Amino acid sequence: MNGAEITVSGGSIVAVLIGLGLALATIALGAWIAIKMYRGYRRSGDRPTFYLAIGIGLASAAHTTVRVLLSTLDVSLLLVNVVATAVQFAGLIFVLYAVYGDPARGVLRVTGGAAFGGAFLLTAPLLIVELTNIERLIVVSLSNGVTAVLGGFIAVQAYRGYHRYDQRPMLLLALGIGLLTVGSFTVLNLPAPALTAASRIGLTLAVEFAGLLSIAVSLRGNRTTD
Repeated sequence: MNGAEITVSGGSIVAVLIGLGLALATIALGAWIAIKMYRGYRRSGDRPTFYLAIGIGLASAAHTTVRVLLSTLDVSLLLVNVVATAVQFAGLIFVLYAVYGDPARGVLRVTGGAAFGGAFLLTAPLLIVELTNIERLIVVSLSNGVTAVLGGFIAVQAYRGYHRYDQRPMLLLALGIGLLTVGSFTVLNLPAPALTAASRIGLTLAVEFAGLLSIAVSLRGNRTTD
């Protein structure tokens, strides 16, 4: 998710419980997809599938887990968001290599790129808040926007792969990544004052879960994960 933390005070208890349920479902489905992709990699030795397994696991299951756990602690909203966003950004770097990068590149190089990107997205917002007078919510939105832009770029590359090779799994992957990043960012930042905080977060989680469902369906047509 790109935005506010899971623990909210606005909205009914039903909306909060639905949001928590969606968060747990997102964690479970993201972990299942990552495990299935990794097993496919073990059988086929396909390096992009390995990168996808790590990337989807970080960008969905780990991202949401970090957000939920940190939201239960006495930490600031800024810290919750930058840590969770950094984890998701690192995961998207792995997905980017799988979709657009050179599969022959070593794991250490890809991991280094993901670690650098995640560390930058973690430290930069904190430094901006510390050294400037920019409001924290603006910094959080900018940080989330960077992740959404990367997710959108990956989705476009996956769609181009589908258009070029007519592979339906690439189309579903493009849709899934787009919903997981651009979709959730858009919904969370919609100018809809009538929505309570809990309702907005629940809707955002529903969009993310729909994105993961699209990725899960894509596995059915991917021989490397069968």
